[in-house]
Amino acid sequence: MRDRSENRVQRRRALTLGVAVLASASSVCRHAGAERPSAVIQAGGGVAQERAPIVSRVFRLPPVDDEVEQVVVTAIAVDPRGEFLAVAGDDHVIRILNAETFDVVRVLGEGGSEKSTNPGHFDWIRTMAFDASGTRLVSAGNDGQMILWDRRRDFTVLQEIDSAPALACVRFAGSGKQIAAVGFDSQVFLIGKTVSSMPKLRCHCVDLRCCAYRDDGRMLAVAGRDGHIHLFDPLTGKTLNEKRLHSARIRDIAFMPNSNVLVSVGEDGEIMRFDTAGQTLLSRQRITSGRLFSLAIVDSHLLATAGSDDEIHLVRLNEDDQRLFPMATLSGHVGSISTLVVNNGTLISGGFDATLRRWDLAQMASPESKIALGNDADNGSLTPTPR
Repeated sequence: MRDRSENRVQRRRALTLGVAVLASASSVCRHAGAERPSAVIQAGGGVAQERAPIVSRVFRLPPVDDEVEQVVVTAIAVDPRGEFLAVAGDDHVIRILNAETFDVVRVLGEGGSEKSTNPGHFDWIRTMAFDASGTRLVSAGNDGQMILWDRRRDFTVLQEIDSAPALACVRFAGSGKQIAAVGFDSQVFLIGKTVSSMPKLRCHCVDLRCCAYRDDGRMLAVAGRDGHIHLFDPLTGKTLNEKRLHSARIRDIAFMPNSNVLVSVGEDGEIMRFDTAGQTLLSRQRITSGRLFSLAIVDSHLLATAGSDDEIHLVRLNEDDQRLFPMATLSGHVGSISTLVVNNGTLISGGFDATLRRWDLAQMASPESKIALGNDADNGSLTPTPR
Protein backbone atom coordinates (compact mmCIF):
# COMPACT_ATOMS: atom_id res chain seq x y z
CA MET A 1 0.00 0.00 0.00
CA ARG A 2 1.29 3.45 -0.78
CA ASP A 3 2.74 5.72 1.90
CA ARG A 4 0.19 7.91 3.74
CA SER A 5 0.15 9.96 6.92
CA GLU A 6 -2.08 8.70 9.73
CA ASN A 7 -4.12 11.93 9.67
CA ARG A 8 -4.88 11.43 6.01
CA VAL A 9 -6.21 7.93 6.57
CA GLN A 10 -8.42 9.09 9.43
CA ARG A 11 -9.87 11.93 7.33
CA ARG A 12 -10.62 9.55 4.45
CA ARG A 13 -12.32 7.00 6.71
CA ALA A 14 -14.55 9.62 8.33
CA LEU A 15 -15.52 11.11 4.98
CA THR A 16 -16.15 7.71 3.42
CA LEU A 17 -18.75 6.94 6.10
CA GLY A 18 -20.54 10.20 5.36
CA VAL A 19 -20.46 9.66 1.61
CA ALA A 20 -21.78 6.13 1.97
CA VAL A 21 -24.89 7.48 3.68
CA LEU A 22 -25.41 10.09 0.97
CA ALA A 23 -24.87 7.63 -1.84
CA SER A 24 -27.08 4.90 -0.43
CA ALA A 25 -30.05 6.34 -2.32
CA SER A 26 -28.29 5.66 -5.62
CA SER A 27 -28.00 2.19 -7.13
CA VAL A 28 -25.61 3.04 -9.97
CA CYS A 29 -22.69 0.72 -10.53
CA ARG A 30 -19.12 1.71 -9.85
CA HIS A 31 -18.31 2.75 -13.42
CA ALA A 32 -21.32 3.79 -15.49
CA GLY A 33 -25.06 3.98 -15.07
CA ALA A 34 -27.34 2.46 -17.65
CA GLU A 35 -28.88 4.75 -20.25
CA ARG A 36 -32.68 5.19 -20.17
CA PRO A 37 -35.08 6.91 -22.59
CA SER A 38 -36.35 10.38 -21.74
CA ALA A 39 -39.47 12.27 -22.75
CA VAL A 40 -39.08 15.59 -24.53
CA ILE A 41 -40.93 18.71 -23.42
CA GLN A 42 -41.09 22.35 -24.39
CA ALA A 43 -39.16 24.83 -22.26
CA GLY A 44 -42.44 26.49 -21.33
CA GLY A 45 -43.74 23.26 -19.85
CA GLY A 46 -45.98 21.82 -22.57
CA VAL A 47 -45.32 18.28 -23.73
CA ALA A 48 -43.92 18.20 -27.26
CA GLN A 49 -43.89 15.44 -29.82
CA GLU A 50 -41.50 12.71 -28.76
CA ARG A 51 -38.27 12.37 -30.68
CA ALA A 52 -35.02 10.45 -30.19
CA PRO A 53 -34.53 10.11 -26.43
CA ILE A 54 -32.08 12.28 -24.54
CA VAL A 55 -30.05 10.32 -22.00
CA SER A 56 -27.87 11.10 -19.02
CA ARG A 57 -25.17 8.80 -17.69
CA VAL A 58 -23.81 8.27 -14.19
CA PHE A 59 -20.22 7.26 -13.41
CA ARG A 60 -18.23 6.48 -10.31
CA LEU A 61 -14.49 6.97 -9.94
CA PRO A 62 -12.77 3.63 -9.33
CA PRO A 63 -10.91 3.74 -5.98
CA VAL A 64 -7.14 3.34 -5.93
CA ASP A 65 -7.12 2.42 -2.24
CA ASP A 66 -8.68 -0.78 -0.90
CA GLU A 67 -9.75 1.11 2.25
CA VAL A 68 -11.99 3.43 0.21
CA GLU A 69 -15.35 2.43 -1.26
CA GLN A 70 -16.60 5.78 -2.58
CA VAL A 71 -14.66 8.66 -4.14
CA VAL A 72 -16.12 12.15 -3.87
CA VAL A 73 -15.61 14.29 -7.00
CA THR A 74 -13.88 17.51 -5.93
CA ALA A 75 -12.80 19.10 -9.23
CA ILE A 76 -13.05 18.60 -13.00
CA ALA A 77 -11.04 20.17 -15.83
CA VAL A 78 -11.82 19.89 -19.54
CA ASP A 79 -9.13 19.31 -22.13
CA PRO A 80 -9.60 22.01 -24.83
CA ARG A 81 -8.71 19.42 -27.48
CA GLY A 82 -11.70 17.36 -26.39
CA GLU A 83 -9.70 14.20 -25.73
CA PHE A 84 -9.48 14.03 -21.93
CA LEU A 85 -11.15 15.04 -18.70
CA ALA A 86 -9.13 15.49 -15.54
CA VAL A 87 -11.17 14.49 -12.48
CA ALA A 88 -9.93 14.86 -8.91
CA GLY A 89 -11.27 12.94 -5.95
CA ASP A 90 -11.18 13.38 -2.20
CA ASP A 91 -8.55 10.62 -2.17
CA HIS A 92 -6.11 13.30 -3.39
CA VAL A 93 -5.62 11.59 -6.76
CA ILE A 94 -6.26 12.90 -10.28
CA ARG A 95 -7.71 10.55 -12.87
CA ILE A 96 -7.33 11.32 -16.57
CA LEU A 97 -10.46 10.04 -18.31
CA ASN A 98 -11.22 9.46 -21.96
CA ALA A 99 -13.69 12.29 -22.65
CA GLU A 100 -15.94 10.08 -24.74
CA THR A 101 -16.04 6.82 -22.77
CA PHE A 102 -15.03 8.11 -19.29
CA ASP A 103 -12.57 5.22 -19.02
CA VAL A 104 -9.58 5.95 -16.77
CA VAL A 105 -6.45 6.16 -18.94
CA ARG A 106 -4.01 7.49 -16.35
CA VAL A 107 -3.80 8.12 -12.59
CA LEU A 108 -1.72 11.06 -11.34
CA GLY A 109 -0.23 11.56 -7.91
CA GLU A 110 -1.05 8.15 -6.51
CA GLY A 111 2.12 8.10 -4.42
CA GLY A 112 1.84 11.58 -2.94
CA SER A 113 1.75 12.11 0.84
CA GLU A 114 3.18 14.45 3.43
CA LYS A 115 5.97 11.95 4.14
CA SER A 116 6.65 10.92 0.58
CA THR A 117 9.00 12.42 -2.00
CA ASN A 118 6.73 11.22 -4.80
CA PRO A 119 4.93 14.03 -6.65
CA GLY A 120 1.29 14.47 -5.85
CA HIS A 121 -1.17 16.10 -3.48
CA PHE A 122 -1.57 15.01 0.15
CA ASP A 123 -4.87 16.79 0.86
CA TRP A 124 -8.06 17.69 -1.03
CA ILE A 125 -7.59 18.87 -4.60
CA ARG A 126 -10.10 21.71 -4.98
CA THR A 127 -9.27 23.10 -8.40
CA MET A 128 -7.70 22.19 -11.76
CA ALA A 129 -7.36 23.82 -15.17
CA PHE A 130 -5.87 23.07 -18.58
CA ASP A 131 -4.11 25.78 -20.54
CA ALA A 132 -5.64 26.86 -23.86
CA SER A 133 -3.39 24.51 -25.85
CA GLY A 134 -4.26 21.53 -23.67
CA THR A 135 -0.58 20.71 -23.10
CA ARG A 136 -0.44 21.58 -19.38
CA LEU A 137 -2.70 20.79 -16.47
CA VAL A 138 -2.45 22.65 -13.18
CA SER A 139 -3.89 21.37 -9.90
CA ALA A 140 -4.09 22.91 -6.43
CA GLY A 141 -5.89 22.48 -3.15
CA ASN A 142 -5.77 22.31 0.62
CA ASP A 143 -2.10 21.30 0.80
CA GLY A 144 -1.00 24.68 -0.62
CA GLN A 145 0.68 23.07 -3.61
CA MET A 146 0.32 23.99 -7.27
CA ILE A 147 1.44 21.14 -9.51
CA LEU A 148 1.93 21.49 -13.28
CA TRP A 149 1.48 18.26 -15.22
CA ASP A 150 2.95 17.91 -18.73
CA ARG A 151 0.61 16.19 -21.17
CA ARG A 152 3.39 15.86 -23.76
CA ARG A 153 5.22 13.53 -21.36
CA ASP A 154 2.31 11.37 -20.21
CA PHE A 155 1.30 13.92 -17.57
CA THR A 156 4.54 13.74 -15.64
CA VAL A 157 5.22 16.61 -13.24
CA LEU A 158 6.61 19.68 -14.95
CA GLN A 159 6.81 21.92 -11.88
CA GLU A 160 5.78 21.92 -8.20
CA ILE A 161 5.12 25.15 -6.34
CA ASP A 162 4.42 24.97 -2.62
CA SER A 163 4.35 27.11 0.55
CA ALA A 164 1.01 28.73 -0.38
CA PRO A 165 -2.06 28.66 1.87
CA ALA A 166 -4.93 26.33 1.05
CA LEU A 167 -5.97 27.15 -2.53
CA ALA A 168 -9.53 27.17 -3.85
CA CYS A 169 -9.16 28.18 -7.51
CA VAL A 170 -6.41 28.19 -10.13
CA ARG A 171 -6.68 29.44 -13.73
CA PHE A 172 -4.45 29.94 -16.77
CA ALA A 173 -4.46 33.21 -18.69
CA GLY A 174 -5.50 32.74 -22.31
CA SER A 175 -1.90 33.14 -23.48
CA GLY A 176 -0.78 30.39 -21.11
CA LYS A 177 2.05 32.60 -19.89
CA GLN A 178 0.52 33.31 -16.50
CA ILE A 179 -1.36 31.37 -13.83
CA ALA A 180 -3.51 32.94 -11.12
CA ALA A 181 -4.43 31.17 -7.89
CA VAL A 182 -6.49 32.28 -4.90
CA GLY A 183 -7.35 30.75 -1.57
CA PHE A 184 -7.63 31.43 2.12
CA ASP A 185 -5.54 34.57 1.99
CA SER A 186 -5.81 38.13 0.72
CA GLN A 187 -3.01 37.62 -1.80
CA VAL A 188 -3.63 36.68 -5.43
CA PHE A 189 -0.77 34.38 -6.43
CA LEU A 190 0.56 34.96 -9.95
CA ILE A 191 2.93 32.45 -11.54
CA GLY A 192 4.87 33.06 -14.75
CA LYS A 193 8.16 32.07 -16.34
CA THR A 194 9.92 34.50 -14.03
CA VAL A 195 8.07 34.51 -10.72
CA SER A 196 10.01 37.49 -9.40
CA SER A 197 8.72 39.66 -12.25
CA MET A 198 5.06 38.96 -11.52
CA PRO A 199 3.12 41.87 -9.99
CA LYS A 200 1.95 41.50 -6.40
CA LEU A 201 -1.84 41.56 -6.10
CA ARG A 202 -3.66 41.82 -2.81
CA CYS A 203 -7.17 42.78 -1.71
CA HIS A 204 -8.85 43.18 1.67
CA CYS A 205 -10.79 39.90 1.37
CA VAL A 206 -8.92 37.19 3.28
CA ASP A 207 -11.04 34.28 2.03
CA LEU A 208 -10.88 34.22 -1.79
CA ARG A 209 -12.69 31.36 -3.55
CA CYS A 210 -12.60 32.04 -7.29
CA CYS A 211 -10.75 33.83 -10.07
CA ALA A 212 -11.21 34.31 -13.82
CA TYR A 213 -9.25 35.89 -16.65
CA ARG A 214 -10.90 37.90 -19.40
CA ASP A 215 -10.07 36.33 -22.78
CA ASP A 216 -7.45 38.96 -23.64
CA GLY A 217 -5.63 38.39 -20.34
CA ARG A 218 -5.73 42.09 -19.42
CA MET A 219 -8.27 41.71 -16.64
CA LEU A 220 -8.35 39.29 -13.73
CA ALA A 221 -11.41 39.06 -11.49
CA VAL A 222 -11.23 37.51 -8.02
CA ALA A 223 -13.95 37.08 -5.40
CA GLY A 224 -14.73 35.44 -2.10
CA ARG A 225 -16.25 35.85 1.32
CA ASP A 226 -16.95 39.59 1.25
CA GLY A 227 -19.28 39.33 -1.77
CA HIS A 228 -17.16 41.80 -3.74
CA ILE A 229 -15.73 41.43 -7.23
CA HIS A 230 -12.11 42.65 -7.25
CA LEU A 231 -10.72 43.55 -10.69
CA PHE A 232 -6.99 43.79 -11.52
CA ASP A 233 -4.71 44.21 -14.50
CA PRO A 234 -2.61 41.06 -14.00
CA LEU A 235 0.22 42.37 -16.17
CA THR A 236 0.83 45.58 -14.23
CA GLY A 237 -0.74 44.83 -10.85
CA LYS A 238 -3.04 47.84 -11.12
CA THR A 239 -6.35 47.64 -9.26
CA LEU A 240 -9.10 48.38 -11.79
CA ASN A 241 -12.20 48.35 -9.62
CA GLU A 242 -14.08 46.72 -6.79
CA LYS A 243 -17.83 46.18 -6.62
CA ARG A 244 -20.08 44.48 -4.09
CA LEU A 245 -22.44 42.17 -5.96
CA HIS A 246 -23.53 39.46 -3.54
CA SER A 247 -24.74 39.55 0.05
CA ALA A 248 -22.77 36.38 0.88
CA ARG A 249 -19.62 34.56 -0.21
CA ILE A 250 -19.08 34.39 -3.98
CA ARG A 251 -18.16 30.83 -4.97
CA ASP A 252 -17.64 30.89 -8.74
CA ILE A 253 -17.13 33.42 -11.53
CA ALA A 254 -16.53 33.33 -15.29
CA PHE A 255 -16.27 35.81 -18.13
CA MET A 256 -18.63 35.33 -21.03
CA PRO A 257 -16.52 34.42 -24.12
CA ASN A 258 -14.96 37.43 -25.86
CA SER A 259 -16.78 39.77 -23.53
CA ASN A 260 -16.39 42.20 -20.62
CA VAL A 261 -19.39 40.56 -18.93
CA LEU A 262 -18.61 38.63 -15.77
CA VAL A 263 -21.05 36.05 -14.39
CA SER A 264 -21.01 35.21 -10.68
CA VAL A 265 -22.83 32.85 -8.31
CA GLY A 266 -22.77 32.82 -4.53
CA GLU A 267 -23.98 31.45 -1.25
CA ASP A 268 -26.90 33.89 -1.36
CA GLY A 269 -28.42 31.66 -4.07
CA GLU A 270 -28.17 34.35 -6.75
CA ILE A 271 -26.62 34.51 -10.22
CA MET A 272 -25.53 37.85 -11.65
CA ARG A 273 -24.13 39.32 -14.86
CA PHE A 274 -21.87 42.34 -14.40
CA ASP A 275 -20.43 44.59 -17.12
CA THR A 276 -16.84 45.14 -16.00
CA ALA A 277 -16.30 47.88 -18.62
CA GLY A 278 -19.39 49.98 -17.83
CA GLN A 279 -19.40 48.91 -14.16
CA THR A 280 -23.11 48.14 -14.31
CA LEU A 281 -25.18 45.21 -13.11
CA LEU A 282 -26.89 43.74 -16.17
CA SER A 283 -28.87 40.85 -14.68
CA ARG A 284 -29.73 39.47 -11.27
CA GLN A 285 -31.75 36.36 -10.51
CA ARG A 286 -32.44 34.41 -7.33
CA ILE A 287 -32.06 30.74 -8.20
CA THR A 288 -32.40 28.81 -4.95
CA SER A 289 -32.81 29.21 -1.22
CA GLY A 290 -29.66 27.11 -0.90
CA ARG A 291 -26.08 28.01 -1.73
CA LEU A 292 -24.61 28.04 -5.23
CA PHE A 293 -21.11 26.59 -5.52
CA SER A 294 -20.39 26.16 -9.22
CA LEU A 295 -21.04 27.79 -12.59
CA ALA A 296 -20.69 26.74 -16.23
CA ILE A 297 -21.32 28.80 -19.35
CA VAL A 298 -23.01 26.51 -21.88
CA ASP A 299 -23.31 29.10 -24.64
CA SER A 300 -24.09 32.80 -25.08
CA HIS A 301 -27.70 32.24 -23.98
CA LEU A 302 -27.53 29.38 -21.50
CA LEU A 303 -25.87 29.13 -18.08
CA ALA A 304 -25.74 26.29 -15.58
CA THR A 305 -25.26 26.59 -11.83
CA ALA A 306 -25.46 24.17 -8.90
CA GLY A 307 -24.78 23.85 -5.21
CA SER A 308 -26.17 22.70 -1.89
CA ASP A 309 -29.73 21.88 -3.04
CA ASP A 310 -28.45 18.88 -5.07
CA GLU A 311 -29.87 20.25 -8.34
CA ILE A 312 -28.39 21.81 -11.47
CA HIS A 313 -30.25 24.95 -12.52
CA LEU A 314 -30.30 25.94 -16.18
CA VAL A 315 -30.71 29.67 -16.66
CA ARG A 316 -31.59 31.40 -19.93
CA LEU A 317 -30.55 34.92 -20.95
CA ASN A 318 -33.18 37.06 -22.70
CA GLU A 319 -31.16 39.29 -25.01
CA ASP A 320 -34.01 41.77 -25.49
CA ASP A 321 -33.97 43.01 -21.89
CA GLN A 322 -30.78 41.29 -20.58
CA ARG A 323 -32.80 39.47 -17.93
CA LEU A 324 -32.00 36.00 -16.66
CA PHE A 325 -34.76 33.50 -16.00
CA PRO A 326 -34.68 29.96 -14.60
CA MET A 327 -35.35 27.54 -17.42
CA ALA A 328 -35.09 24.02 -15.99
CA THR A 329 -33.50 21.89 -13.31
CA LEU A 330 -31.46 18.72 -13.62
CA SER A 331 -32.15 16.35 -10.73
CA GLY A 332 -30.32 13.19 -9.78
CA HIS A 333 -27.49 14.06 -7.41
CA VAL A 334 -28.09 13.19 -3.75
CA GLY A 335 -25.45 15.49 -2.31
CA SER A 336 -24.04 18.97 -2.86
CA ILE A 337 -22.72 19.54 -6.38
CA SER A 338 -19.17 20.85 -6.19
CA THR A 339 -18.19 21.28 -9.82
CA LEU A 340 -19.65 21.81 -13.32
CA VAL A 341 -17.93 21.89 -16.71
CA VAL A 342 -19.10 21.92 -20.33
CA ASN A 343 -17.53 19.69 -22.97
CA ASN A 344 -18.72 19.43 -26.59
CA GLY A 345 -22.40 20.01 -25.94
CA THR A 346 -22.54 18.04 -22.71
CA LEU A 347 -22.66 19.24 -19.11
CA ILE A 348 -20.59 17.26 -16.63
CA SER A 349 -21.24 17.49 -12.90
CA GLY A 350 -19.61 16.02 -9.83
CA GLY A 351 -20.14 16.19 -6.12
CA PHE A 352 -20.46 14.78 -2.66
CA ASP A 353 -22.64 11.82 -3.64
CA ALA A 354 -19.52 10.31 -5.21
CA THR A 355 -20.94 10.38 -8.72
CA LEU A 356 -19.83 11.96 -11.96
CA ARG A 357 -22.79 12.73 -14.25
CA ARG A 358 -22.97 13.58 -17.94
CA TRP A 359 -25.99 15.47 -19.30
CA ASP A 360 -26.64 15.89 -23.01
CA LEU A 361 -27.59 19.52 -23.68
CA ALA A 362 -27.31 19.40 -27.46
CA GLN A 363 -31.00 20.23 -27.94
CA MET A 364 -30.74 23.30 -25.74
CA ALA A 365 -28.27 25.19 -27.92
CA SER A 366 -30.82 27.80 -29.03
CA PRO A 367 -33.72 29.67 -27.36
CA GLU A 368 -36.22 27.60 -29.38
CA SER A 369 -34.78 24.28 -28.31
CA LYS A 370 -36.61 21.57 -26.40
CA ILE A 371 -35.43 20.00 -23.14
CA ALA A 372 -35.48 16.49 -21.76
CA LEU A 373 -37.51 15.16 -18.87
CA GLY A 374 -35.84 12.11 -17.35
CA ASN A 375 -37.84 9.25 -15.84
CA ASP A 376 -35.24 7.43 -13.81
CA ALA A 377 -33.91 8.41 -10.39
CA ASP A 378 -30.51 6.88 -11.05
CA ASN A 379 -29.88 8.65 -14.29
CA GLY A 380 -31.39 11.91 -13.13
CA SER A 381 -34.14 14.02 -14.59
CA LEU A 382 -34.61 17.38 -16.17
CA THR A 383 -37.80 19.30 -15.40
CA PRO A 384 -39.02 22.72 -16.56
CA THR A 385 -38.97 25.59 -14.13
CA PRO A 386 -42.31 27.46 -13.98
CA ARG A 387 -42.10 30.99 -15.28
